Amino acid sequence: MKLRTSLCRGAIVCLIACVSTAVLPAQSRSKIDFSKLVVVGDSLAAGVENDSLADFQQIHGFASVVARHVHARLTLPLVPYPGAPNTLELVSAQFPPVIKQVPGKLIFPRLNPFEQVTDLAVPLQTVADALNRKPDNNLNSTDETQLATDIVLGYPCPILFPCPARSQVEQAVALNPTAIIVDIGNNDILGAVTSGQLVSSLSSPPALQAFLTAFGTSYGTLLNTLAATHATLIVANLPDVTETPFFIPVSALAQEAKVPLDELDVALGTNPTDFVTLDALPAVEAILTNATSGPLPAACSTSGAPCVVTAAAAAAIRQVTMQMNTIIQGLTAAQPGAVFVDVFSLFDRLHTNGYKLRGTNLTTDFLGGLFSLDGIHPTNTGYAILANEFIEDINAAFDTHFRKADIEGIAQFDPLVLRDERCRGWRWGHVK
Repeated sequence: MKLRTSLCRGAIVCLIACVSTAVLPAQSRSKIDFSKLVVVGDSLAAGVENDSLADFQQIHGFASVVARHVHARLTLPLVPYPGAPNTLELVSAQFPPVIKQVPGKLIFPRLNPFEQVTDLAVPLQTVADALNRKPDNNLNSTDETQLATDIVLGYPCPILFPCPARSQVEQAVALNPTAIIVDIGNNDILGAVTSGQLVSSLSSPPALQAFLTAFGTSYGTLLNTLAATHATLIVANLPDVTETPFFIPVSALAQEAKVPLDELDVALGTNPTDFVTLDALPAVEAILTNATSGPLPAACSTSGAPCVVTAAAAAAIRQVTMQMNTIIQGLTAAQPGAVFVDVFSLFDRLHTNGYKLRGTNLTTDFLGGLFSLDGIHPTNTGYAILANEFIEDINAAFDTHFRKADIEGIAQFDPLVLRDERCRGWRWGHVK
């Protein structure tokens, strides 16, 4: 069983962000100019949904929603169906969920190859990548990060006339922006977790310190370079990735599988407080159906992503994320006029309380209405909630009155907000 999804005629929505912001009083702040808005970031800022960069999903990304509501033009690198990589669809929501990639092949990478994009966010990029990685226009590359870089940053120059290949940050500077949304660093922590690198580094204080020092150095260089444009910086910090439905509490898994917790632990080789990753579900199914024997292997993907994350490791991952956020907040505070958006606290609130709509409560559980089928990225409704927090913080910082998105209306037509309670199983116990 390959994890990808079709819509149970309404699948899920990842709401990553009700953000709160540390800002100066409005009367002490200058006005913000959105005449040339540029976005620097990773998959969240790019509008990835269901593990795919695809035009019909990109337009619902939080940066796109913010741009529309502050009356700014934002050009996205629109990728045609079936997306890059192929978008996911939900075949079955019952345990174990059947999620697959849609069929088809990406024939050409961009619907608008002759336009200069201003949403420069590249999926999979780290902070160091945003500073240094440039397109090489090899669309047959097996390096997924490089391929994403080529799709977003590799046009229109190679087609029309020779021009220098630029990294995200270099291109942002070249565009002479008046305002820049910065949402980068998620892959620094997520990539380290899914590769197993961070878990191994947690037992080595020198290795962990080296990781944080390198992150701080790269992030400081990124902000200083962008600040030199004199654009207003709107900077988001990082959510706790272990609060996403990609990480499934073993106790909740036992409930969904209708297997006693102690028996499941014996079969999988887990402890009651551990987390099983979404990538591990095919292996879990194989063990529970006696197609193979347990315990779960150490890695459940070709990238080396762990099948199991212990409660201690999850707590340590959260602590490292908080240390990274302290770095981001300090560096942002050093930039005059910059706005700091606290996405971390937003995730915490959503994880604890969900998001209440008339007649239902969206949650951070899988198929709970806030996260898409990959368990990491928001859906249309989730992105809109995140966008509204950016708008709210902008209004508070600059005494503006930009209208917020209509969450109720967006959720009503969001195919990933499941209406059928039979499809809204898979409640992993975060919000009751």
